[in-house]
Amino acid sequence: MRFVTKFNVCIMVFISALIISKVAVADILITPSQIVFKDRDRFGSVILVNTGDKMRTYDIEWMFFKMIDGKGSYEVVEESPTDFDLSKYVIFSPRRVTLAPGASQKIKLALRRPSEIPEGDYHAHLKFALDPHAPEDIIEKQKKDIETVEGSSGAAVSINVSYSIPVILISGKAEVSADIRDLKLERNKKSGILEASFLIERSGRPYSILGHVYIYHIDDKNREEMVGEVGNAFVFSEINSRSFKVPLTKEITSGSLRIVVKSYDKETDFVYTEKTFPLK
Repeated sequence: MRFVTKFNVCIMVFISALIISKVAVADILITPSQIVFKDRDRFGSVILVNTGDKMRTYDIEWMFFKMIDGKGSYEVVEESPTDFDLSKYVIFSPRRVTLAPGASQKIKLALRRPSEIPEGDYHAHLKFALDPHAPEDIIEKQKKDIETVEGSSGAAVSINVSYSIPVILISGKAEVSADIRDLKLERNKKSGILEASFLIERSGRPYSILGHVYIYHIDDKNREEMVGEVGNAFVFSEINSRSFKVPLTKEITSGSLRIVVKSYDKETDFVYTEKTFPLK
């Protein structure tokens, strides 16, 4: 497998902080922020909305990312990072959309489930790429919008101005465990915002952690308040651990932080792990 390029930034476009069910960057809104096929699921959909004030055209295609072990970044690769190439079994339409300001378009996905799928989970990313022939002022504006979110728990953008969401297939009974370690409070050098830095470790069978992280501050009077969260906090099966830097909504000097890693699926309310860290 050959690597095309490497991003040493975290992810906000398709693994975004403080965004639960949709991705909103520049003049495009994508919802939901992930598609997961499990059990006997066969169909899914994504809604693309032009939130800008000019006509936009997007090309839609597959793109492959591989997580880098121990970091919060990805490598862009030419082929599926897993032996089972999910993109060969999911079809979608349309593949190109032109949207007037305020207009929306549903992208329909259908899984052609083969008779046998190896146990595990498999992912590819659906990329929404701005037409390269769009006026330069549109492209430059989107580049600037993306730059402003870098470092807040991450921003990532492909070589062309584009946005991606993961499409995931789960085969078999997902058995995976998680642990949280190495918590540090650090100040972002660019924004000055206090961040919680920590590592989520994955272990068990070849399944990913498809999580949503919640961070709570417990003060000296044992009062609890949510001060940060990360949607699409995934640790894919090709790695053992992933680092996170989550901006906090208030200054913290004492008490403790409770970090909870729940399933992305709110209906299950499944908790992978949680841990409380006293602050010294």
